[in-house]
Amino acid sequence: MGAWGVLRRIGVLAALSLLATPLTGPSQAASAKDTLRAVPQGGAVRLSALRDDTRYRDTFLREFDSLTPENGLKMAALQPRRGRFDFTAADELVDFARRHGKAVHGHALVWGLSLPLWLVDHGASDQLGLRLPPIVLPRLPGALGQGLAEGATVLTGWRRDELLAIMRTHIATVMRHFAGRVAEWDVVNEPMAADGGPAPSVWRRFIGPDYVELALRAARAADPKAKLFINEFGVEGPGRKLEGLLELVRHLRARDVPLDGIGLQMHSHILGFHDQATLEHTMRRFAALGLEVQVTEMDVGTSLLDALALDRLARQAEAYGAAARACNAVAACKRFTTWGITDRLSWIGAGEAPLLFDAAYRPKPAFAAVRSAFAPRRAKPAAARQSRRWRWRAGTGARCGWGSCSGLRAGRG
Repeated sequence: MGAWGVLRRIGVLAALSLLATPLTGPSQAASAKDTLRAVPQGGAVRLSALRDDTRYRDTFLREFDSLTPENGLKMAALQPRRGRFDFTAADELVDFARRHGKAVHGHALVWGLSLPLWLVDHGASDQLGLRLPPIVLPRLPGALGQGLAEGATVLTGWRRDELLAIMRTHIATVMRHFAGRVAEWDVVNEPMAADGGPAPSVWRRFIGPDYVELALRAARAADPKAKLFINEFGVEGPGRKLEGLLELVRHLRARDVPLDGIGLQMHSHILGFHDQATLEHTMRRFAALGLEVQVTEMDVGTSLLDALALDRLARQAEAYGAAARACNAVAACKRFTTWGITDRLSWIGAGEAPLLFDAAYRPKPAFAAVRSAFAPRRAKPAAARQSRRWRWRAGTGARCGWGSCSGLRAGRG
């Protein structure tokens, strides 16, 4: 048989093979991939560690999908002098992430802590040319903590219009600089007090409680494509603070204020953490308001004098597993981030051993618990999804959006 005959026979066999293949779409491998839901896992990182520690860098690149700068995008780092922005280190960090295919979660544009001193002392130190570190007030309980925060801001003496211009300029400058490179931002960080009211800060005192709305509107104007978040701690379970945040979100929604998501920080401890059901319920309450949810800063402290190390690690794994399973169970939960990578560089100290990798970069039981919780799973068959969609439309004729249907009520960082 000549060469042409061989080619003809190969072609016929190939055609018969295709005809014998069921015409049900892509291959089994591709189909399985399309029906899996994966929750990206992020880590808060330090630029100095990425530069100097190969194990730190390799662990991040191997095990994490996204990057949140621990401090590199905060106001104290980006605007150390009034009106003078320094993006050198931040650009290096963001470019590193993009070069390695990692998403960046911007943290944070407006916060009452980690401020440049010129913002707290009304520019006195800036006018003297003093390059002093940012102010980080200790978090003290109850009236003592509130009094300290109030005292630190009352001395600054800003006019509303002056401070509002500073806030808007900072948001616009930073977001426009990173437009197209940072796709989501914690626009306002920790706006809530424990009693459910607005937390004391220089922004709240001299602009007013509407600074949250004004910051979000400024952020949307600066980068219309970016997702905008409010990021908060201590709102994962029932309490006045959670109800206060939900009420704030409803107020913003009623005024058509741009807001895309809520970050649940989830700083926790093995002595007290929320179970999966509680966390799911909280996430679904925000989802019902039309918001994306992210776990943004999780760590679980383990310091106990009367417990064996293995017991502490088991409890820690239980806490991480509950949070990860809750996130995986709620479709609105789009990312799961830990506040750090290794116990060696945790913001609360290596002794707390709060992260997924120990000080020697070995994965802990908590790491296995998180990965197990996010194990791929198949979605419902397409036919079932179509049937449910038809019944919903035929049965109600409603159009749902933003958590409601017509006629129905629907150091951390």
